[in-house]
Amino acid sequence: MSVQELFIRYLGEQALCQQGDRILLAVSGGKDSVLMTHLFASAGYTIGIAHCNFRLRGVEADADEALVSRLARQLDVPFYITAFDTAEHAQSNGISIQMAARDLRYDWLETIRASQGYDCVAVAQHQNDHLETLLLNLVRGTGLSGLRGIQPKRDRIIRPLLFLTAAEVAAEVGRQGLAYRDDTSNFSTKYARNKIRLEVIPRLKELNPALEQTMAANMVHFTDAHTALHRYVAELRDRFFVPKQIDGEEEWHIRIAELTTLHPQLFLLYELFKPYGFSEAVLADLANAWNGIPGKQFFSPSHVLYLDRQTVVMRRRREPFADEVTTIHEASESICWGGARFELDWSIDTVVNTDPDIAQFDADLIVFPLTIRSWHAADAFHPLGMGGSKKLSDFFVSLKIPVYRKHRVPVVVNGNGDILWVAPYRMDNRYKITAKTKKVFTLARL
Repeated sequence: MSVQELFIRYLGEQALCQQGDRILLAVSGGKDSVLMTHLFASAGYTIGIAHCNFRLRGVEADADEALVSRLARQLDVPFYITAFDTAEHAQSNGISIQMAARDLRYDWLETIRASQGYDCVAVAQHQNDHLETLLLNLVRGTGLSGLRGIQPKRDRIIRPLLFLTAAEVAAEVGRQGLAYRDDTSNFSTKYARNKIRLEVIPRLKELNPALEQTMAANMVHFTDAHTALHRYVAELRDRFFVPKQIDGEEEWHIRIAELTTLHPQLFLLYELFKPYGFSEAVLADLANAWNGIPGKQFFSPSHVLYLDRQTVVMRRRREPFADEVTTIHEASESICWGGARFELDWSIDTVVNTDPDIAQFDADLIVFPLTIRSWHAADAFHPLGMGGSKKLSDFFVSLKIPVYRKHRVPVVVNGNGDILWVAPYRMDNRYKITAKTKKVFTLARL
């Protein structure tokens, strides 16, 4: 079977694209991307060619650009070109040159794809790139996911040459007599990937001359194992993570007793919480702390875990309410604090409403402006029905309000500094409606 026939078969087997799709080809001018271009053109696809000049190799890069431009003219297909100051981007973002080039390239390719109406972007990585990626990931410690190597399709990116080795690409380019250019930076061991390609793989091939094929088969097994693990963990997550709406925000409650049954524990903990950005080190700290004192917090860039008595609670990270203060003036009709809305009302009706979200005060005792804020460590008030003064921190403990929710509880403060209402839990006994009340001021928490 010819390379062209194998190419068409691979596109179908991997469901990379279908006839009628418009494909944007990322073409550097090297033998692999040039071969990919001719294979797509011969298969009758509608294609466009995109080329990036990273301004890293001077006249060599300009020669690459000229070759790719000629190829586009020869095939009479659209040609898109851009240039980047890759070194400046790497320095300003604190990343490597290779990472900077990758980010700039993929961002630009997606922009062209979306703006010009292409269905996907084709990148000419082959089996040797697949192998190099596996070895790099193995050395860097990316886990089972990294051992899958390069995936044939990810989002709008397809890699249609993964069925070929570098030697097979070179042989087919030679057979067809295709013009291409070698990137001389590929022969320098300055970069980690080149060191793998030029020094590590040749030594491994001394042990196994069919290394590419063997590792390609292994990566299929790793991918299958990853798929099975992913499904198992997804089932655990569906069982363990109980979604709840609290204070207008979504949170997940996970029983500690269920997490302690996991085996191997840290491995499955990491897989369960990986989509939320938690590191293994943070999850190890969580496992060591869940028999300790409640209230400890564990952070990822996007989420926070709170250790409660028998539960781990996960919420999205957001700015704390601690510094949020809302003022209520006498003429106000409604105000908001921390996602909750309050409405004000005045009445001569002294019938007591028992709804916990409604607080009724003797209007003659109210001093405007009022404020709504979160609790302070020194706060104390006279809880209705409890008698005497109580520190707000002790009040929270008596109601078993978790530490992570305390700052989200609205505290309504009178203009004289007294706490009027810890909404919706208790108002202050000193400001309740009595037989002497002539006018009622009402706050309703919606």
